Amino acid sequence: MPNYSKKDLFEPMTRPAAVFEEESGPQRAGLIFRILLIIVAGLFVFSPTFHGDWLWDDDQEVTGNRGLKTLSGLIDIWSGRVSADYFPLKSTFLWIQYQLWQLNKTGYHFVTTAFHLANALLVWRLFSRLGIRMAWIGGLLFCIHPIVVESVAWISEQKNTISQFFLLISMLAYLRFDERHHLKDYLLAALLFIAAALCKTAVVMLPPVLLLYCWWKRKCISKNDFLWSIPFFAIALSLGCLTIWFQFHRAIGHEGIPVGGLLSRTAMAGMSTLFYISKCILPVDLMPIYPRWEVDSPSWIQFIPDLLIVAAVVYFYRKRATWGRDFLFGFGFFLLNLIPVMGFVTMSYMRITWAADHFLYLPIIGLLGLFCGGVGRLYEAASLTKRFFLEGVGLGGLTLLLYTSFSYASIFVNEEVMWSYNLKRNPNAWQAHSRYAMKLINKNDLEAAYSHLLAAVQLRPDLAEIRNNLGVILQKWNRLDESIERFREAKARAVWEPIYALNLASALITNRKYSEAMTVFNQLVQMQPNNAVMRCNYGVILYFTGFREEAIGQLQKALELNPQLDNARSNLQAILSNVSGVPLQFAK
Repeated sequence: MPNYSKKDLFEPMTRPAAVFEEESGPQRAGLIFRILLIIVAGLFVFSPTFHGDWLWDDDQEVTGNRGLKTLSGLIDIWSGRVSADYFPLKSTFLWIQYQLWQLNKTGYHFVTTAFHLANALLVWRLFSRLGIRMAWIGGLLFCIHPIVVESVAWISEQKNTISQFFLLISMLAYLRFDERHHLKDYLLAALLFIAAALCKTAVVMLPPVLLLYCWWKRKCISKNDFLWSIPFFAIALSLGCLTIWFQFHRAIGHEGIPVGGLLSRTAMAGMSTLFYISKCILPVDLMPIYPRWEVDSPSWIQFIPDLLIVAAVVYFYRKRATWGRDFLFGFGFFLLNLIPVMGFVTMSYMRITWAADHFLYLPIIGLLGLFCGGVGRLYEAASLTKRFFLEGVGLGGLTLLLYTSFSYASIFVNEEVMWSYNLKRNPNAWQAHSRYAMKLINKNDLEAAYSHLLAAVQLRPDLAEIRNNLGVILQKWNRLDESIERFREAKARAVWEPIYALNLASALITNRKYSEAMTVFNQLVQMQPNNAVMRCNYGVILYFTGFREEAIGQLQKALELNPQLDNARSNLQAILSNVSGVPLQFAK
């Protein structure tokens, strides 16, 4: 047993790079065992989700995404016509899955889990290439950590698991390029980075991470390092700007998100960073929607996290001659990859809350690297007795993580369970109230749904979707005048959103208020001039209100747009035949 001095404990937490350490014989068997352990542990953790239902915005991403259903949809996906964000490669993967198993949810969950397991093995590979001690423990921790559960259990977050798969291979390719300077490694790294960013642009911080790696490895950043990073910065800037455009013009649209100015965003960045660190270290009270702290006109106390973070970075830099360089690399990786979600750039998710577990799927790798390197260094310096103690503590900790992650994954089986769980821990989550109410409406539990919508409207009286949902319940209760009023309020709060106007028009038709319905349909047709169903229904309303010729024109236009629309054809024939008493049918 070698003897270690106190000085040894503060030496760097890395050693010369290895490739999965094991090579042959018993060591190869050990390698296979560790790979199988990661896979089996991951399958156990996520087994509750394999038959999980569609969650949250899965309806926009999959079930209601018309771009997935036809071959021409691929053109719409890559032209950016069918999504609030521009992640076309991720949508292409969803398109392929839709062709294979349509709306069989298990297939999508299998793909998400498979990518996550691959990512866990790639994290192990990356840590090993960097020479981080206990690299395989890093892969195992990434696989089973509770903070990653949301990204794997929620089908819409395939953009996380798929983008990180490409990103990790890109990083490995760049490490090979940095070692042997083969151009093919560099080109592979760049192409895979583009692929990762086309799945989710949260990966755009790779260029500064690569420069940080160069500094960590050589204690400086050379001119060549900067030159080689320029194409990566160009890719990141181009796709990052494209994402911001889509966020403001599609995802956010006309909705105002009260974020505040630079001071508010700076306070938010520091507070969310410490919040994320705490959840990585102690993953308790995890939930899909966290309480939203107020940062508009921040107090001086809310800047303390920023000061602590700056102080930590300065302290690590002062210790860069020994262990500080490793801390700067690991913590820097964590911080850099948090920047896109810190709040400096407005995102649509901010309408709900500031922080989310799925934002940590990439950044947590930096903290896991620090943990493995530190524990590995401590383990090597420990006596035999202390090693047994550390192994026991480690086994207990891994068992606890397995149980915690498995239990947390169980809440993602369906939205009713998920939102009920969330509301017990955060009763002020307005969207949890709203989404839970819609699930209760589907179960015909209208009284409970109505109470949740009233709670939601008190929390966010400015939002159209809550007023719309109230209108849905009132319509089911046959309180048509009240439902129409709620739909009017929803439409007034979001004039750019056709669904609210469509619900209003439907309620007006039910209540035989054809004149106002005609006005609403006229606006809808102007918003969506190529929507055949909209023109068909507009034609029916025009006919009911006495505008026969105009009705014929709308029905003919509907058939030009969609010759297979049977309702438009039968309605047109009924009007042209001049046979009284023939009922006209609204299209769906």
